Amino acid sequence: MQKDSVEYLAPEQWMQWHTELLQSTVNRVFARVPFYRERMNRAGIAPEDIGSVEDISRLPFTTRDDISDNYPYGLFSVPLRDIVRIHALRSGHVNPVACGLTVQDLHRRTKLTARFLGNAGVSADDIVQICLDPGMALHGQDIKEGAENIGALVIPPDFVSAFTRLRIMVDFKTTVLVTTPSYGMHLMQIFREKNMPLAALNLKTVIFIGETLTSEARMLFERELDVDTRAAYGIFEASGPSMAYECKCKCGLHIAMDQVIPEIVDPRTGDVMPEGSEGELVITTLTARANPLIRFRTGDITSITRKTCVCGRTTWRMMPVQARCDNLITVRGIKISKDQVQRLIADRTMGHELPFLLVLHKWKHLTKIEVLIAIDEAIFTGSLPQLHRWIRKTEEIFHEALGIACRIRPVEYETIEPCIRGNRFAIDYEEFQAGC
Repeated sequence: MQKDSVEYLAPEQWMQWHTELLQSTVNRVFARVPFYRERMNRAGIAPEDIGSVEDISRLPFTTRDDISDNYPYGLFSVPLRDIVRIHALRSGHVNPVACGLTVQDLHRRTKLTARFLGNAGVSADDIVQICLDPGMALHGQDIKEGAENIGALVIPPDFVSAFTRLRIMVDFKTTVLVTTPSYGMHLMQIFREKNMPLAALNLKTVIFIGETLTSEARMLFERELDVDTRAAYGIFEASGPSMAYECKCKCGLHIAMDQVIPEIVDPRTGDVMPEGSEGELVITTLTARANPLIRFRTGDITSITRKTCVCGRTTWRMMPVQARCDNLITVRGIKISKDQVQRLIADRTMGHELPFLLVLHKWKHLTKIEVLIAIDEAIFTGSLPQLHRWIRKTEEIFHEALGIACRIRPVEYETIEPCIRGNRFAIDYEEFQAGC
């Protein structure tokens, strides 16, 4: 990457860049998006009150509930005829999360992903293999299009076994693997179990998205496979999987400051926190045409530094996400909410909201979900064959809705009562065995 790249702007240049694009974005959403106009009017804020980027804290927040409530077109800021692609993502809310993209949005998103991959060393000489769960298909598509933009050969996500993926990796001499940390560990274990020789691999880089890459996992990959590792962070609602990414120094993830303005706020009060403080990441998009977002609360807990990186980039860096501050859990990169699971069960029980508990099992580094549902006459009428059919169908519906396989197991209420009383809806298997 050249030193005159946008990633190397001086602080005063960033302030001017952000001020101009923020003002343009606020003017556009006020004029074209009734939701934002109503929120700003309620807060007593007019577009002309945003004199600089420092005024961003005066603007109202946007939440996933807001996106769900305004489904399908309520947050679009361009006419439908200008939108060339719409993605609808499974969400933990009543409605899906919909994202519209114009031609300019698609081009910008692809270029951003290509920039991230290029910074990770991917070139036209590489063979990039993407191994992600179905629930992360949209991130996989962004990675595919970004790698193809560079000119790399791409093996896109598929629905075959881990061993088949490893065979493809060996046979086609994959040089770059894109996956989640947990699935990468799973592949590594299968590789060992099959006694495949390390010399069979041609990997030089493993890129991790969807989950936080721990230092222990990074060291294991680099030591065992003799590869370089890079991590990235992104959210579907904003700039895809490439909103923040590591450089070769691996001392934080460089935020795409030409695309978004990041903030860290107190998750309880919403107050902006000082640099270096840990809090909730909030994102305002600057270049999105179809779906601009003002102060979107991601629910992810992290911190940000504005110090210039050793690599010379002046873009702010976020630390790996440490936790969430909402009612969502993340399993293999897929976000799941209590309300989402409750609605799926109610749909299968003619509206009965039965008590349930998600038990998270670790199997060869992958998290598997078991849904324990308190049994009653809504799902069991005395016929075991009928109950088994109900379970199989429910498992199919959960897989389709969540993008990840789940095992359904009806249980007596007393089995999950301690966790229910503790206001838990998801728990690790070991803690469940110990009595919540």
